[in-house]
Amino acid sequence: MKNLLTPRPWVLLLFVLLAVLGRVALPHWPHLPNFAPLDSMALFGGAYFARRRWAVAVPLLGVWLSDLVLNYQYLGHVQLFYSGFYWQYGTYALLALLAHAGLHGRVSGLRVAGAGVGAAVLFFLITNFGVWLGSATYPQTGTGLAACYAAGWPFFNHSLLSNLFYCTVLFGGLELAQWRFPAVLARPRLARA
Repeated sequence: MKNLLTPRPWVLLLFVLLAVLGRVALPHWPHLPNFAPLDSMALFGGAYFARRRWAVAVPLLGVWLSDLVLNYQYLGHVQLFYSGFYWQYGTYALLALLAHAGLHGRVSGLRVAGAGVGAAVLFFLITNFGVWLGSATYPQTGTGLAACYAAGWPFFNHSLLSNLFYCTVLFGGLELAQWRFPAVLARPRLARA
């Protein structure tokens, strides 16, 4: 509870909220398909929220809220969940957990870039597998799976670019804020094992 009274968790929440708002506003600007801050939000949450449950819950809540808004904008009604959402949301949760294990307390430019590339690869592999599994479009064979991955390939490049861009914005923005306001946004000390 004491941690919630310090400014740092609120600033982290603000950064995720800004990414959510960017996602909701993005469809109104010309952009590449799959160019969105979702993987980066999961990595950011995993890297910076001290508690694992917040590291997963905050990005997932951000994705879900932005999905509600976008579904309303495009479908004209609120759709709580959509077909195959569990593949995407499960991937975001996995990314947040991996970032919490690998980046928490060890953020560097190289690690964040590697995490952004790895996140794009994992998202591509897991979600396209989910599209293929039980699909009426792709035969349930190795050839069908290969065709599904081939169809998703153009979107992978956009995801990779967006991860590198949004990781730079989120992680770099927080590092810049911590440099500018060191007393307010001091990093919590990690307990030594």
